Amino acid sequence: MRTPVVLFFCAVLSVANVVQTHEGHTNRSVLRVTLPSETATLFYVERAYFTVRLKTASASVEAQRMYIGDGKLALDLVAHGTDGIFLQGVKYRQGETFKKGSVIRVRPGYKQVRELKAGDVYVTLPGVSFELPKETRETSK
Repeated sequence: MRTPVVLFFCAVLSVANVVQTHEGHTNRSVLRVTLPSETATLFYVERAYFTVRLKTASASVEAQRMYIGDGKLALDLVAHGTDGIFLQGVKYRQGETFKKGSVIRVRPGYKQVRELKAGDVYVTLPGVSFELPKETRETSK
């Protein structure tokens, strides 16, 4: 009987070490995940429902809808039931990557992290920069 308990305990520890959750300025019911500073790859997963998986070499997160960002802004990443993966309304392909050092150009209509609601999943991508739209940069000066 001890073996299953030990195996279960090890599995819980490994999951706890992979996913770092944060308590910050957001609503506590928003699940915040920080992926390692590694290349992240997008996967479209077909189950009874469709999900998008964002996977690095040492961790992954999977949901029907999540938000990605730098800790301040939140970009919508969703798995559409028939059309695939969409980031900010733009279609992405299976296997596309966000490499360490890459830049994601933010489109108008993005959210701030503080606007997320209970049950939302927010994923921080260290090593990836987010470039705000030109009109937003000019008004924030």
